[in-house]
Amino acid sequence: MNRNRWIWSVTGISAAIGFMLTVQLTSKPQSSTTAVSSYLDLRTQILEQMQEHQMLTKELAKQANQLAQFQASQGNNAALQKALANDAHTVAAEAGMEPLSGPGIVITIQDDPNLPYVPDYAGKFQGVADQEISQIVNDLFANGATAISINGQRLVTTSSIRLVTGLDGLSTLQVNTYPISMPYKITAVGNTDLMQAVLKVNEVATVLNLMQEDCLVTVKKGPAGVTVPGYDGPMPGSWAKEVNHG
Repeated sequence: MNRNRWIWSVTGISAAIGFMLTVQLTSKPQSSTTAVSSYLDLRTQILEQMQEHQMLTKELAKQANQLAQFQASQGNNAALQKALANDAHTVAAEAGMEPLSGPGIVITIQDDPNLPYVPDYAGKFQGVADQEISQIVNDLFANGATAISINGQRLVTTSSIRLVTGLDGLSTLQVNTYPISMPYKITAVGNTDLMQAVLKVNEVATVLNLMQEDCLVTVKKGPAGVTVPGYDGPMPGSWAKEVNHG
């Protein structure tokens, strides 16, 4: 019995020492860089949660409005058809099938050899154009943009932004599989203040300038500020065919 107690005592002491060492190792003061990084990560998470909350609130309001329309049109075929037509219009707009106008910004990116030559960055944009533009688009959507097009190509959930290299070794930027050329014009409808802020925080213009790319941001406020065209490409299932098992 005494031997067993002794074994359990040693085990308990070892566990306690291990726990104390773990706490000591993980409780080292954070460097200023780590603290700033943690703060930025936390701020990003909070902003994402706020945006998700706003989206869910809007979705709940939309669903409640649709339910009210359907309830009000019970027993009235004309009213029901109108409610369904309104619903179809809303779905098409949210899917990006219809043009959208409103306050927004236009970002124009084009080569500018007059910018200072920085050997480590100059000319790099042509090889990473799809990555850079995708990042800009994602940041805009996450910070106030409700609709975006690139050189007239509307971005929807199935859109792609890719660099395609031909047999001649030259790369072409494709949006929705359509080739586009410079200047690249990103048009975004939405909250102009939030979109301008994220471009400034991420130093988009500065980074592009290092690669000798001019980046001009034009803000247009008012209900007719900018217009993003509707998507006119194929949607998922467009080529689907019914299979006859008979």
